[in-house]
Amino acid sequence: MQTILFRTLFIYLILFLILRLMGKRQIGELEITDLVTTLLLSEIASLPITNQELPISYAIIPMVTLLFLEVTSSVVLIRFPRLKFLVSARPTVIIEKGELRQAALRALRISMDELVSELRQQGYTSLEQIDCAIVEKNGKLTLLPKSAYAPPTAADLNLSLPPTALMHIVYNNGAISQTGLSLIGKNESWLREEMKQQGIEESHVFCITADANGKLYVIPKEETA
Repeated sequence: MQTILFRTLFIYLILFLILRLMGKRQIGELEITDLVTTLLLSEIASLPITNQELPISYAIIPMVTLLFLEVTSSVVLIRFPRLKFLVSARPTVIIEKGELRQAALRALRISMDELVSELRQQGYTSLEQIDCAIVEKNGKLTLLPKSAYAPPTAADLNLSLPPTALMHIVYNNGAISQTGLSLIGKNESWLREEMKQQGIEESHVFCITADANGKLYVIPKEETA
C-alpha cells in the first residue's frame, strides 16, 4: 500500500508539472493533437501505478518525451502557420447569410436536432434568427444573429457609458490575495484601510472583490445553523 501511495503521488506530481508546462491549451480548448497527447499521458501515467513491477522511469521517460514533442510542435506551428492546417481542424460555416449549408452539416455529421438544441442553449428559438453559424476548431458553435434579433448595444441607443472596470478577488475566506491586489494596482494597506472605513469586519466576510477604481464588493459569510 505504501508503494502504491508513493507511486500515485509521484506520478501525480510529474503529470501535473507536465500539463502545466504544456500550457492552458491542454486544459481548455483541446484540438486533435492535444487530445491524443492527453489520452496517451493518462494511459502512460497509470502503468507504474497498476503494475508495481514496472519502474517509475517507464512512465516518466515517455511523458517527458510527449512534453518535448508537444512544446516543439507548438513552436513549429507558430513559426510556420501553414503547417497548422495539416494537424488542426478548420472552422466550418454551416449557416451563411441566413442559408443553411446542408453539405457542411452532413460533412460534420451534425443532425438538425443537435443544431436546433444548440440554438436554444444560446437563446435563439429559430433558424430564421441566425445570419451566420460557424463550427470552430474546438467544436464549439459560434452564432451571429440577424440584426433584427441582435440585442441593442449602448452605441445603438446613443448612450455614453463609463468603462467597466474588471473586478478581482482581493480577500477570500480569511486570506488577503496579493495577486488580486496587484492586478488592480493596490496593496494590503489600502485594502485594510478601505475595510476599516466601511466598517467591514473580517470575521463576517467570506469574499471581497475590488476593481482598479477602488470599488469593493463584499460577500458576507452565511450564518451557520
